[in-house]
Amino acid sequence: MWDAPTSTDRTLEVVRTMNTALRHRGPDGAGVAVVGDRRLTIRRWTGTGELAAPPSSIAQRSEGSVGLGMNRLAIRDVEAGHQPMVDASGTCTIVFNGEIYNTEEIEPDLRAAGVVLKTRSDTEVILEAYRLWGPACVERLVGMFAFAIWDDREESLFIARDRLGIKPVVWARARGAFLFGSELKALLRTNLVSRKVRHKAINRFLYHLYVPPPEGPLEDVHVLEPAHTLTLRGGDISIRRYWSASCATGPRRSTDQHAEHFRSLMERAVRSHLVSDVPVGAFLSGGLDSSTVVTLMKRFATSSVHTYTVGFDVAAYDESRDTAASAAFMGTQHTEIQVALKDIEDVILPVLTHYDQPFADASAVPTYLLCRETARHVKVALAGDGSDEQLAGYPRVRHYGLLEAMRRAPRPLRDAIGRGIEGVAPLLGQRARGARNFAEYAAVLHAGGANDPMSGYIHLRHVFRNGWHERLLSTAFAESVVADDPSFHIHAAAEASRAGDPLTRMLDVEVQTYLPNDILQKVDIASGAHGLEVRVPFLDHRLVEAVAAMPLHMKLRPRESKVALRRSMGRDLPPHTLTTRKRGFHLPVAEWFRERGKPLLHDVLLSKRAFERGYFVPSVLTAMVAEHVSGTANHGNMLFALLQLELWHRTWVDAPSA
Repeated sequence: MWDAPTSTDRTLEVVRTMNTALRHRGPDGAGVAVVGDRRLTIRRWTGTGELAAPPSSIAQRSEGSVGLGMNRLAIRDVEAGHQPMVDASGTCTIVFNGEIYNTEEIEPDLRAAGVVLKTRSDTEVILEAYRLWGPACVERLVGMFAFAIWDDREESLFIARDRLGIKPVVWARARGAFLFGSELKALLRTNLVSRKVRHKAINRFLYHLYVPPPEGPLEDVHVLEPAHTLTLRGGDISIRRYWSASCATGPRRSTDQHAEHFRSLMERAVRSHLVSDVPVGAFLSGGLDSSTVVTLMKRFATSSVHTYTVGFDVAAYDESRDTAASAAFMGTQHTEIQVALKDIEDVILPVLTHYDQPFADASAVPTYLLCRETARHVKVALAGDGSDEQLAGYPRVRHYGLLEAMRRAPRPLRDAIGRGIEGVAPLLGQRARGARNFAEYAAVLHAGGANDPMSGYIHLRHVFRNGWHERLLSTAFAESVVADDPSFHIHAAAEASRAGDPLTRMLDVEVQTYLPNDILQKVDIASGAHGLEVRVPFLDHRLVEAVAAMPLHMKLRPRESKVALRRSMGRDLPPHTLTTRKRGFHLPVAEWFRERGKPLLHDVLLSKRAFERGYFVPSVLTAMVAEHVSGTANHGNMLFALLQLELWHRTWVDAPSA
């Protein structure tokens, strides 16, 4: 392994190496700023790798070695918004990933303080806001962002992540160096970071299909959580949370008043998310959320709206007919990307290995395909993500309500319900799996889960249920994680919530955990792989704060979900979006593993190399594969997670240089 960089040339080499690892995120140019020998030197390159201009140099106080690097996706002020960017005084230098949507609100305050803005870039607005207000500047920003500022006045590095976690930050202290980036692969490329795996992280992944922050999957690696800042000064790190959405009940309003308030905030969010100097498109699924975004885009866009969707040749997973009907109703320029099962086979390995942390949401594969095709037409796309978590769009919200009622019931009644449901489940056809949720949860309660108010939610999120988790783990691995709470982040979010009822608390937990760690991570990696920026108007934090304070009946009623959204937008949306059952963005992994994906299970998952890691009992894993391939059971989601885990090890842990 290399030693930590201590010279200007060595720092430049390391930062350039990290930039190269993330070239896919910003194909329009690159830049590096290096502090050394009391000088800040900036170098920039074009999208084709040629030096854009002679290096520039500015005097600095620091005698240390500091480097900032950036790959640019040029969207705002294409000609002048280059990074790294230095402020007018030459003391603060920034690299920034994301978009700030309220620059027109901040700029007058900056000018009143004597700031002269030289560009139309939101990067400069952040930089001057920091110089004027310091770390508190994040509280005035509306947008999605991850940025780092070297402050030569304080000889400190300040890093911030947006409130909802749309943009990522990973960091590590290793071999005397502090490293950070948008993806772990940049840190690994330096060969400064140890590839020693955290056993706790693997166990947590098996519960949640992601590794919950702040600890990463490797011993040296950490993740800056949403709504947090990190300051590095004199070798000391301080981390601070600067925002949370309170679920305490807000002002009393009628249903119509709540709906009107929601619509006004949603309109403001979509209008602000259209700011761009390049064309903006939208993902369209034919569902309620994306149709809402596109409907409002049509209202505010100055040109025709282009929409994009993926259609599958497996009917059970295909929404293209509904999407085409929505596009026709709204009058968009629509592009449908048809994907056959064989196309999925071509990309499933590249997708699984591109995710540089253990991550097993199978919808990452179609998301990757959608982003790849959309990026051939536009650089920016709006999406409907974030609505389900806030407005009770997932069926598991109702399921959790039933499980929570079961948890609160007397123990004899719980046990009787469990036995009864298990007995009738074989007679319920397609509803058998849902029924077994209750029988399996009865076993969880019997084993001592009744005192945990989030045990029902954890049960619903846990893929390795019905005893598979316990049977799979080897004795040695199980003993190494026995003292760990794999759902610590869920318990922490629930304890901090100010929600007044269990369902609202669950939604609060979803926004704090599942949304950033699964949904947003999936979209960021898939879109970043193709140099596409995805914006999410439902996660404008002002809208999130308002929804969090709405009473539960504006989110969920006995026969209606997303109440505020339906009541505010219903008259403007395609009629079928209000009645079509939510299908999600799934992948037919179960079928694929029984057919063309079967060799992958045997060659990778059941390989000697995989067994020697010592995580799992080989005979149990072999039995799981056999049951699935034979069709006697459906273990598709578990096998997908285990396959991704093994491929992650081979790509990012075993490799001497990723």
